[in-house]
Amino acid sequence: MNEATSTVDQVANGVPGLAVEANHLCVRYGPVTVLDDISFALAPGSVLGLVGRNGAGKTTLLRALLGLLPPATGVARLMGCDSRQLTDEVRVRLGYVAQSPELYNWLKVREQLALFGQLYPSWSERHTQELSARLDLPEDMRVGKLSPGERQRLAIVLAMQHRPDLLIFDEPVASLDPIGRRDFLRLLFEHETLSQSSATTIISSHLLEDLERVVTHLLFLDAGRVQLFGTRDELAEHMREVITPVLPASQPGLLRSKRDAEDGTWRLVVDERSFDVKALPPTAMRRSLGLSDLFVALNG
Repeated sequence: MNEATSTVDQVANGVPGLAVEANHLCVRYGPVTVLDDISFALAPGSVLGLVGRNGAGKTTLLRALLGLLPPATGVARLMGCDSRQLTDEVRVRLGYVAQSPELYNWLKVREQLALFGQLYPSWSERHTQELSARLDLPEDMRVGKLSPGERQRLAIVLAMQHRPDLLIFDEPVASLDPIGRRDFLRLLFEHETLSQSSATTIISSHLLEDLERVVTHLLFLDAGRVQLFGTRDELAEHMREVITPVLPASQPGLLRSKRDAEDGTWRLVVDERSFDVKALPPTAMRRSLGLSDLFVALNG
């Protein structure tokens, strides 16, 4: 049994000890199904890269996990607690950065940080100052005068300053320049700075090159459904693009097929954990796929 399958089974059986669970999660806006039968699970300390095209349902999934959107069917759990009824004990262990964070424009940066930080028992002013310095936040500036990148860095510090056990980031580096993205990733994964080596993290991002360096797991969404889920290592080992003159019969592990209009060959994306490579003709060519190449091959 591969890890992707086993973790879904854990969700269905309610195995304790998981950091994040989704069990047949569906979200609808009126008659429109936005998330359809989403199931996956993460052990503590995992770092999940959430990938998909615009409109795939990434933000909706994050909001459903956090209990901000009620599911039509299914259930989500954070640290064993139903997302629809998160306890105060669980809430203080969360850190969340929304795509468009809500900030208090009339406060100074240091005032905004202290106001939110004091809500958490584990907050320390010294730790917040260290984070602010690492991300070069202008603490004496009014929040309303910050640039988009500075506002994003403030939201990141707000999410991390109380040393949460679970961090959820929705496009956290979209407004950051390359140096800002580098500083964010270093900050997130340097344990002596974060002081929380077992923090579970979910990052939704279009910057796939950044994700490829830091994630332990990947979840590809397409039109509100799980397109692919697994560890980074197993996907790197088993995902292949195949160029073949003949389209094999449909079988498990054949994720996508597309015919080249010019030469008539078929380009397939296959998961060799379940795809029978013996079904391919001898002339078929296989190549490994990096994260960016895999995303393009699945969605291009």
